Amino acid sequence: MNVLILAAGYGTRLYPLTLNTPKALLPIDGKPLIAYLIEKIDRVKEVENWKRIVVVTNNKFYQQFIIWRDKLGRKDITILNDGSNSPQDRKGVVGDIKFAIGETEGHWLILGADNFFDWELDNFVKFALKKVPHPTIGIYDIKERYLATQLGVVKVSRDGIIEELIEKPKEPQSSLIATCIYFFPQQSIKFFDQYLSIHKFGDMAGQYIAWLVKKLLVYSFLFKGVWLDIGTKETLMEAERLIKETK
Repeated sequence: MNVLILAAGYGTRLYPLTLNTPKALLPIDGKPLIAYLIEKIDRVKEVENWKRIVVVTNNKFYQQFIIWRDKLGRKDITILNDGSNSPQDRKGVVGDIKFAIGETEGHWLILGADNFFDWELDNFVKFALKKVPHPTIGIYDIKERYLATQLGVVKVSRDGIIEELIEKPKEPQSSLIATCIYFFPQQSIKFFDQYLSIHKFGDMAGQYIAWLVKKLLVYSFLFKGVWLDIGTKETLMEAERLIKETK
């Protein structure tokens, strides 16, 4: 198994904080946001050993991630530069996933760098491995439907299969949303090529999942606890508050 962290965005909703610092390296209680993900990924080794962590970023912030990685002294973390320099020429989420995976063999645990949550990933990985060769997507009940208008809302069958995903609906039918926590088995990687052959710019992961559920079974795993999409100053401050409260 390999691990991929998606960190090639430009964090425009967080300007001016992210004008010169990538969102994933913004400090939360003295540690960069990505550090909390790394800690949880490290603990996954207790249930499934992974080969390496790949962080895909852009040309603008590439050197900052290299410096961060080198300070950690982590030889098992690879930093990839997708070559983009601005929001206008980015590859998009799906494009970055395909770029990072390349021809690498094995399953992939994929996480958005802007995920902030208080649960562990071990049960998700164990569940997903049992569903191979089918992908598994982490889902979460955000409780309030008005919040779901900015996210991907999912419809799930009684068997936990994702039947539909609607990206940023104006009138959400539920508050159940897809998080950027994915498990793609080796057998499902080929679908990225198929999607990108039709959609040249794969920006939203939700649009890919909406397309994928029509091609094969995609399972859901319901996370419970605290989850934040760190995309605004308000959610960044809320994450800081939660960390200090936990201490």
